[in-house]
Amino acid sequence: MKELFTGLYNKYSGNEALKAAITGFYFTEAPQDAAMPYIVYHKISGRPDYTYTEDMENVLIQFNIYDDNSSSTTINDIYAKLTALFDWCTLTVLGWNSIYMKEEFGYLENMNDVWNYMVSYRLEIQK
Repeated sequence: MKELFTGLYNKYSGNEALKAAITGFYFTEAPQDAAMPYIVYHKISGRPDYTYTEDMENVLIQFNIYDDNSSSTTINDIYAKLTALFDWCTLTVLGWNSIYMKEEFGYLENMNDVWNYMVSYRLEIQK
């Protein structure tokens, strides 16, 4: 669903606070030489939803924030900017109406001196 991914990217690109905090916002995977901190986003799952008159999509999107700073301060700051932008936002998706976007869960871990904050959002859009 290209329109959804474009809508997510456009929402990010219009937010100066998040853009200033990271080096990139990548779909599916970051380039191997990407400098941290950055965010990768992708679709975890999706399923069609229907009313008697309209088509809908219920989608789970995951954002992964990566940072190699030894302190967790930077990644927690980026998490706060990400959630301020996407929590209950109205997402512009070409050909669809945004119903809601809400955080489902988040999980912070440090592995091999790299922080990874996994943040999942559920969103519903309607034709």
